[in-house]
Amino acid sequence: ARRLGIEAGQLARVESGHGSVLLRAEPSHDQRRGEVFAPMHWTRAFAATGPVGQAVGGAVDPLSGQPALKSTVVRVSAVAQGWHGLLFRRAEAPPPDGPLWVRVPLARGQMFRLAGLAALPSGAALAGFAAALLGAAGAEVIEMTDPARGVLRQAALRQGVLESCLFLAPTGVALPSEANFAALLGAPVAPAARLRLLAGLLSAEADGRRVCACFGVDEAAIRHAAVTHRLRSAAEIGAHLGAGGNCGSCIPELEKILRDVREPAA
Repeated sequence: ARRLGIEAGQLARVESGHGSVLLRAEPSHDQRRGEVFAPMHWTRAFAATGPVGQAVGGAVDPLSGQPALKSTVVRVSAVAQGWHGLLFRRAEAPPPDGPLWVRVPLARGQMFRLAGLAALPSGAALAGFAAALLGAAGAEVIEMTDPARGVLRQAALRQGVLESCLFLAPTGVALPSEANFAALLGAPVAPAARLRLLAGLLSAEADGRRVCACFGVDEAAIRHAAVTHRLRSAAEIGAHLGAGGNCGSCIPELEKILRDVREPAA
């Protein structure tokens, strides 16, 4: 990979005399030098570039039926990538048109890792491109842009619930945590937490169990605040952390934590 100039996470073209496929590279010392590996399960349902079998010979072993996956000679080359993106949707909508994508099913929807070989459009063209990807007609859309860095972030809310979100950037480093937004998809977002949502600060990757879905507050933070500030009620927790201050569904859990915190002192 180093000799070919292929970095981790970069797109690479794998081609043979039978065909070619674009894959994301993951250099590993587990591979023997001079060999490449790709799972055979990448199909058209999960990747825009189609199945890895496009680059594999059709001959099979006469006894086992094993295809020539392990003996096909291929050429690997680095592919320049113009932009990176992440798209989360609650709806089981078809894959987006235009960019390269890889689909990952989620508990409450699906995630697409996006990539483009050309640079992102700008101005009105970018707005139309993003709207088509977000696919949230009739929803309330909030947006944060940084033209100097080429970053665009959008989230669509329907009755306060996160319906879909889109992140576009020139490099993958500027994208937020995948696991965090996968957990937030389909969860209510309080008005006061919307800026934190787009900034990637409305965390669902807490060290402990997440208690307040609206503000992304975990159990460890609630316990720490209750002890440090000698909090005595769910309302006081809400004043300090916001937890329980929106839909109120976590208030019984907050009161249970308060009882647990006070009992050792008693």
